[in-house]
Amino acid sequence: MKRFFFFSALAFFLGGPARAASPLYLELSARGNRLDMGLAEFSPDSAGDLPRARLIRDVVKYDLDFPKLFNLIEGGGASNEVKTSLKRWKELGAALVVTGDVGRTSLEGAVREADSGNVLLKKKFALDPGGERAAAHAFADEILRYFTGRPGVASSRIVFINDATGKKEVCVVDYDGAGFRRLTEDRSIALFPKVSPDGKRVAFTTFKEGWPTIQLLSLPGLERRSLCRYEGLNSAAAWFPDGRRLVATLSLGGEPSLHVVDLSGRIERTLTNSSSIDTAPSLSPDGLQVAFTSDRPGRPQIYLMNTSGANMRRLTMTDDWADSPAWSPQGTTIAFTMSEHGKNFDIFTIEVGAGRTDRLTFGEGDNENAAWSPDGRWIVFTSTRRGRPELFIMGADGSHARPLGDIPGRSFTPCWMP
Repeated sequence: MKRFFFFSALAFFLGGPARAASPLYLELSARGNRLDMGLAEFSPDSAGDLPRARLIRDVVKYDLDFPKLFNLIEGGGASNEVKTSLKRWKELGAALVVTGDVGRTSLEGAVREADSGNVLLKKKFALDPGGERAAAHAFADEILRYFTGRPGVASSRIVFINDATGKKEVCVVDYDGAGFRRLTEDRSIALFPKVSPDGKRVAFTTFKEGWPTIQLLSLPGLERRSLCRYEGLNSAAAWFPDGRRLVATLSLGGEPSLHVVDLSGRIERTLTNSSSIDTAPSLSPDGLQVAFTSDRPGRPQIYLMNTSGANMRRLTMTDDWADSPAWSPQGTTIAFTMSEHGKNFDIFTIEVGAGRTDRLTFGEGDNENAAWSPDGRWIVFTSTRRGRPELFIMGADGSHARPLGDIPGRSFTPCWMP
């Protein structure tokens, strides 16, 4: 049974400083109401900059609509006339107005109150050639920071596995589905990418050498080196928060078990050593605990232990198949995959302290391999609800599930970059 659990899963891949917001806005957020936000047409310095201004505004619009915190209102006029059009924005129902002035080298973004005209937020962003989307994302993130106290995820990216070439390669895409590109061109099989806490390296499993080894890929230069090339299986590594060590799944000629390795691949200590299969590690944000999957009760379940290997305990108490734990950035919740009564796989969360379990997806195809956004507000996962495995994003409570762009091929095992 245990070999079927681990290797059938493997066979699947083989085969197939914020400003304080005003009390009004904090009160609205606390009550769960959306803010009525006008979005002006962005004004270019010259006619030649008009296409860039339109692109930047379109990206900002998507970014502001994404978190479902604002009712976006349009039609009140352009940014360069906002001082004389506030009455029009108020008549349309806007409490706030977002403006953007686009020059050749910078974007100046602002948010002001429609009632008083007071500027709440104003900031200039560098606008490099081809950097329109980056500047737009940065502006949207600053707006989210002002109104929630935390930056948005608009500037973030997601690393994952994709097989559009016919082989499984490590790929990256912006959070909104744009900017898709391949980080490897091995024409082989890559699995389980995990991004380091500083966002500069990706640990992943590759069959490029003929058997599963763990390699490190540096960003942005894409330099590579081997990390673990031990006898047998080298797979499913997870980073410690300090970025100096990883927990890796190594078989070492026996059953897959968990080991702490340094950045040279040297084994510092063994965490598990039994006749069971232990894999899919995920480190807590403080680096003191590791969640993992083990089939020691006869079926895969989620376990916890200290990163010293002590105080092991079973977290999920179910007769069903539970796998792929992912620790939230806040350290209070773990997302995982479970198949209830042999049906489709779905995403669940469990509170580490209380043990309360919530279901986030409900059988719309198979939903697996959850990964948290850096702010803990969102989860990216793989879903077959539209037929092939694709990346989807939903709120941490399961709301607002949507596909991550239209990426060709099949996509698996996402990891949200810091």
